[in-house]
Amino acid sequence: MRKPFTLSASLAASAAAGLLLLGGCSGPLTYSPGSRSVQISALYGYGAADRDLKLEVQGNAFAGQMSGTDFAHKVEAALQSPIMRPATHLTLAPNDTAKSNYRVVFLFNPANVMGGQNLCDGRADQQPAPAGEVRAVAAFCVAGRAVTEITGRTQVVGPNDERFLQLMAIMKNELFREDERPNSNSMDFHT
Repeated sequence: MRKPFTLSASLAASAAAGLLLLGGCSGPLTYSPGSRSVQISALYGYGAADRDLKLEVQGNAFAGQMSGTDFAHKVEAALQSPIMRPATHLTLAPNDTAKSNYRVVFLFNPANVMGGQNLCDGRADQQPAPAGEVRAVAAFCVAGRAVTEITGRTQVVGPNDERFLQLMAIMKNELFREDERPNSNSMDFHT
């Protein structure tokens, strides 16, 4: 007996194929290892929507070209892109609207073993990225738990490369993705 085929699985396969095609163009590549079935709407609505959300930036993808502080501000500015949810304001210096147990952490030049929960636990293990490449891992942390996570990489020529901005927008959108509706687009195929 075969498992049911769901439309969301075919969309995931299409997205993966699209990412492989982007790789040939040196565009941003991302991978979200977390479960798409985790519902984040209520958490986002309570702790991030229409308010400041603490942003932590670890590492510096352009260490030879700008200071760590300047890089953190560049990431902050790049993450102000719109998403398909009520707006949140990711900021390095949140105001009193921010919930103290909600944050987003970005780590640049992560070690291969670094995942979202590591970031929420306060780890920031790094390793050098290949020249001309930005690598990052990010997590949406709620009460010390990685609710969503995303890894990404792209080829760049410097901090003003459009591909860096695209990578930040893609990663933000994945962190705050829409909830998957259970069985809403399922189609069973049997042989």
